[in-house]
Amino acid sequence: MQLDGVDNNQRTGLLTAMIPPIEALQTVDVTTSNYEAELGRAGGAVMNVNFKSGTNQTHGSLFEFNRVSRLGARPFFANAKPVTTVNNFGFTLGGPILKNKLFYFVDYQGVRDRRGDFFQGTIPTAGFRQGDLNWSRGTDIYDPATGAADGTGRLPFNNRTIPANRISPIARGIMGLIPAPITTGELNNFAIATVRQKDTDGGDGKVDYQITANDRISVRYSRQESTIFDPPLYGVKGGGFRDFAGTGNQKAINGALNYTRVWNPTLITEVRLGVMYYRNNAKNADSDLKTSQELGIPGVNVSDFTGGITNIQINGFSNPVVGYSASLPWERGETNLNFIVNNTKTIGNHTIKFGVDYRRNRDELLQNQTFNPRGRFNFTEGTASLALRNAAGQITNGSTQSFSNAFASFLLDAPNQLGRDLPLIFPTFLQRPFFSYLQDKWQVNSKLTLDIGLRHEMWPPPVPRVARGFSNFNPFTNSLEVGGVGNVPLNLGRKTYYTSFAPRLGMAYRWNEKTVIRGGYGISWVPLADNGYAFNFPVRENNSFQATSAFTTAGSMREGFPAFRPYPIPSNGIITPAPASVFNYIRSDAREAYVQSWNLAVQRQLPGQLALEVAYVGNKGTGITGVLNMNPGLTVGAGAAGQPFNVLFGRRDAINNIFFGTNSNYHSMQTKLDRRFKNGFALTTAYTWAKAIDSVGADNGGFRYYINPQRNRARADGDVRHVFVQSYIYELPFGKGKKMLTSGPMSWIAGGWQINGILTAQTGTPFNLGVPGGIINAPGNANDPNLVGAYGNPKGVGTHTTWFNPASFAQPTAGSFGNIGRNVFNGPGLFNIDSSLFRRFDITERFKAELRLESFNTSNTPKFNNPNGDITSPNFGKVTGAQGAPNGPREVQIGLKVTF
Repeated sequence: MQLDGVDNNQRTGLLTAMIPPIEALQTVDVTTSNYEAELGRAGGAVMNVNFKSGTNQTHGSLFEFNRVSRLGARPFFANAKPVTTVNNFGFTLGGPILKNKLFYFVDYQGVRDRRGDFFQGTIPTAGFRQGDLNWSRGTDIYDPATGAADGTGRLPFNNRTIPANRISPIARGIMGLIPAPITTGELNNFAIATVRQKDTDGGDGKVDYQITANDRISVRYSRQESTIFDPPLYGVKGGGFRDFAGTGNQKAINGALNYTRVWNPTLITEVRLGVMYYRNNAKNADSDLKTSQELGIPGVNVSDFTGGITNIQINGFSNPVVGYSASLPWERGETNLNFIVNNTKTIGNHTIKFGVDYRRNRDELLQNQTFNPRGRFNFTEGTASLALRNAAGQITNGSTQSFSNAFASFLLDAPNQLGRDLPLIFPTFLQRPFFSYLQDKWQVNSKLTLDIGLRHEMWPPPVPRVARGFSNFNPFTNSLEVGGVGNVPLNLGRKTYYTSFAPRLGMAYRWNEKTVIRGGYGISWVPLADNGYAFNFPVRENNSFQATSAFTTAGSMREGFPAFRPYPIPSNGIITPAPASVFNYIRSDAREAYVQSWNLAVQRQLPGQLALEVAYVGNKGTGITGVLNMNPGLTVGAGAAGQPFNVLFGRRDAINNIFFGTNSNYHSMQTKLDRRFKNGFALTTAYTWAKAIDSVGADNGGFRYYINPQRNRARADGDVRHVFVQSYIYELPFGKGKKMLTSGPMSWIAGGWQINGILTAQTGTPFNLGVPGGIINAPGNANDPNLVGAYGNPKGVGTHTTWFNPASFAQPTAGSFGNIGRNVFNGPGLFNIDSSLFRRFDITERFKAELRLESFNTSNTPKFNNPNGDITSPNFGKVTGAQGAPNGPREVQIGLKVTF
């Protein structure tokens, strides 16, 4: 996304840094698929918004929009409506400073957002907290203190109950931070409504100066600041199962200087300078506390950055059971400088455009989220289960398991994995890409127009701000190479590619007066948007402790983490051997991915102001980055012994090749039927039938299978097969200038009304099913159940019914994969209607007003989440949640705008 041609994107967050008020915008240009060679750095679409400018007359507007929960609906699974109040207000003003020469435009927008949220989940019952785990679907609870160290030969607890003297005092302390369930039963027994507070203030100022008839300059400055507080579910000390709970602040600045020179009627030059800056800081609500230390977990609260409670994950419960997002706290900021020169030259029937684009991007992110700055303990079923051997003597399976076994592991302080993150150096990513392009719009004849272009992109390897700011794992020597120290290059020796060309070709052929054929092909290079890159130890330190198998422990809360000691970097910049940790590996030949896009469309004018378009649109991604764990278990049943780097160097942690290239493809039929605006009515109907296939689900996604890796290639996580959208605008035919009631009192009462609507209907996205990892005992590999009967799809929602028939699935036999694959089944679809009613008033010839009543999800049709796919979960097959805004329950907004 660009503001007046200036970048407005966060490199790592893939978000817009600033959201301008719609009242300040003059135009919004969205170019998808095959855009011109001038545009790039994106595989899907490029959006550019241009701000309004002042004119010789003073114009402006005042606006206020209000949204309250009283006019809306409650969430589907909630007992009451969370309190919501949103006020959006502001103004715009533009006019002359010197008539015909110098103009100004300013605007302000404020938002006071009090959004009500509803959360429902599963927390431990009173019986569970006392050690009574009889609700276990017939699964026994095994004592990890008995039997052999590998988990075989264990004895079950009597009556599936943990004796009081065996329950960890730390576990008791943690349970004291969790509120009591609000309903009876073990599942979905807790619900709470919270109110998120978000205040935003922002404004823009723009000055345009017509220096001469051939020279024009404009300067714009935009600023926006938001503060937010999201409350924890259990109170400050406990946190709870939500993505974010804490405070945050973001300041964003976007500025542009544009100079345009008309050299002669056939040559125009535009020079653009731009800057995009934002600073975003956030912290968990308990960052000033030492809760982990108070609970008796050592080695956690060792700095201001690591304050608060550790993160406790227990399979089968709503996680984290206590704690906060692993992403918190963070300090992030980015400065992106743009220098762009565009030239347009007309030669006969050719319009040639050429230019260059230089950027300097500095991206800083102090955020440790491999585990958690406050530590994370994972409690799984296996450590309180019985390990079983197959005929070959391999441990490939265990006793029947449920979430009761996982909770027993927590009570016994027997985690299967734990880890802790620590920051050492403020990580900075600095890159200076350079782009150039040449394109020709060739009007071949009255029927045929060709757009021919070539773009070149150069993405030099990034460097850190200071020496020691990058650290790369070398998998061949089991060492870390610290950038800028000794003989290690600051850019880690990555290759610079000079052959990243992106050809573009577009065609429009007028078959006759009513039929046009369009087509295009193009290549777009897509940069890596990763926030980890080469920020390994000692830039970031994460202490990882891995169990040797799914049935053994990796440490304990009682032991906590070792004392933190900064690591002295050797003078040669090479740390050998690399310590135990999760590392990223940056290949020297790593390069950006590219996407080939193509389309062919036929547009036909029909009677009744209708136009029909039918198109085939497709693309193919090459080198799309996926995170390849180079150290998974490659042998069924071998556990850690099957991990290649464990065999070589005794390493059990993941080694992530973050530039591992994968391929993807997308094919679609896209149809659109437009009814052009006439007599106050316009209608657009669109339908897309599509299929997307990939291997990792999303950019920078991870692989699901390493044994039988061909199973990874399947439907993309975001694959939506059918999408239908219909929108309309209808100005009622009453009042001045219309067909009916053109004068008199009824003209004023009935005139000026407009109704609008958007209907969206689409099929659901795919979801995965999962079974315990102990079945194949190969770390890093996911597994699926067996389909043992007809799938059955009753499509029920809620805790008392299921989306699919759980009895149709069973855990595979020991040492085998299930017979289904990735993303086989579809979740719930989406049906949404947004509608609005406008009334325009002519207060005077100069002052006009518009009153708006807008409804989002008018029919109050919930958009359900995908069903639970964990076969060990008591919620297996159940849909227990629904989405919030913008696909949440009905919301109603009232707005008033005055223009002059």
